[in-house]
Amino acid sequence: MPVVIDTPRCTGCGLCLYECGALVFAFDAEAYKAVVARNQSCVDCFICQETCPEHAIAVKLRRIRAHD
Repeated sequence: MPVVIDTPRCTGCGLCLYECGALVFAFDAEAYKAVVARNQSCVDCFICQETCPEHAIAVKLRRIRAHD
C-alpha cells in the first residue's frame, strides 16, 4: 500500500487530487477529505506528499524481494 493519508491532518484542500497524474485520489464530500481510491495506480513520484500543505500524505515505497 504505497499511499497513506493521515485523515485527521487532511483539510480537504484537494491539491493531491489536482497534482496526481495517476489519479490515485478521490474526494469524500461527506467527510470533506481526500481518500486513496486507486492505490495500485501510484507511480511513487512523491508529488502528492510534497504538495500537501498539512503533511498528511505519505508515500511508502514498495519492497522488492530479491530471489535467493
